[in-house]
Amino acid sequence: MNFERAKSIILIILVGTSIFLTWSIWTYEPEYNKFGDRSNYIKIKSDVQIVSDVVKPVSILFHGNGQHFQTSDPVEIDKMEKEFSQWSFTGVKEISVKRLQRKFDDFVHEDGSIEIEFSDDVPISLYKTVLNITDKDVPGFSFDRIIIKQKDISGNESAVYFVSYDQEKIYQGMVDSKRLRDFMDDFYTGSYSKHPEYTAETINSKRTLFVPEKSIEVNRLQYYIDNLDIGNLKNALFNDPKYVRQEPVSTGEEYTDGTRLLTINKENYLISYINPAQKSKLLDSPGDLLQKSIDFINDHAGWEDNNYRFAYMSENEQRVVFRLFVNGYPAFNESGMTEIEQIWGKEEIYSYERPYFSLASVLPSEESVETLPSGREVLNQLKSKDNIDFKSVEDISIGYKLHKSLDSKLVTLVTLEPTWYYRIGDKWFIVPGDTGGDQSGLE
Repeated sequence: MNFERAKSIILIILVGTSIFLTWSIWTYEPEYNKFGDRSNYIKIKSDVQIVSDVVKPVSILFHGNGQHFQTSDPVEIDKMEKEFSQWSFTGVKEISVKRLQRKFDDFVHEDGSIEIEFSDDVPISLYKTVLNITDKDVPGFSFDRIIIKQKDISGNESAVYFVSYDQEKIYQGMVDSKRLRDFMDDFYTGSYSKHPEYTAETINSKRTLFVPEKSIEVNRLQYYIDNLDIGNLKNALFNDPKYVRQEPVSTGEEYTDGTRLLTINKENYLISYINPAQKSKLLDSPGDLLQKSIDFINDHAGWEDNNYRFAYMSENEQRVVFRLFVNGYPAFNESGMTEIEQIWGKEEIYSYERPYFSLASVLPSEESVETLPSGREVLNQLKSKDNIDFKSVEDISIGYKLHKSLDSKLVTLVTLEPTWYYRIGDKWFIVPGDTGGDQSGLE
């Protein structure tokens, strides 16, 4: 075999090998391990919230044998909410007139009942998107608690009550009795062994509050934070963002189009927006006001960590407040770092104030348990202060006091300190005394 013939054979072999390898690469299909449940591996955070995500109960009271037990555990609240959202309600009507001869407070906190409490009055016109109300026409009313009574469960259908505590109004809807019996078996039976005991305190002739009998242990928490996307927010607030001017200020930045003003406070991670042209108010119904407030935040992906809950609404002021909740407890900050507040004008939003951070990740090493005084001690503290009108107190609750700090690498942290609070009107105050509080309003 001469040298030229050998080279030709080698060349043919190399070309053939090259073609085979190229074909192998093009047709190669690797074997992947299949996911059993992909949701366990891939989690996508949603920035769109619906009514049931934001308008939620804040606590559950159980009344039985002269005792009272309460929980704010979000897991149990979610289970309970999922259950009653599957009921069919019929015959919704007001029954307040029939109860005038009976003390209203006794009806609300009656033995053998479950009392599901909300932060403020919730319009039924909005909450019926959570409930299954089959009536074509539903009366217009608001409620701040749903009550199920053991003694009223009989026959094929039994009453579930919607109560507005401040207005002393009671409405009822009829629900399949078997559903209610199962509900009471699941949640009411044995509640005394699962939840801390609470004591009843009559504040005035129209209000009874419930506070824990014993001291309460609550985790102190510390978080790293993430920032909200200011671009989405700017685009939502200004009709034509290309005409918006940016100017630096001592505490951060300002954006304006000549009418609207958006201020970024980088010291406290707060956003403040105002549109003076919208000052005149067009009064929306409570249901429409709350729905458009939820939709507005959805429009610029503004829920961030999805820990904000409906807290307060004033129809006269066209004002809605959402509050940060952590592990079932409300959070407070004197600068407004735990609130999303909207005030609506005649056509669009007039004022908007909110934090622009979210709780990114908790620092496990900084988590510690703190012991708070019993509710009885808190009541005695409030009664002993001359500058507190005890008969005007409308709520007493454990909450988190939020404050910020920097770590050794100058990364911003927020600390959530368990603290006792009380409410008068729409303002929350730290309980003074051993709980380390002052008298500054927090809302």
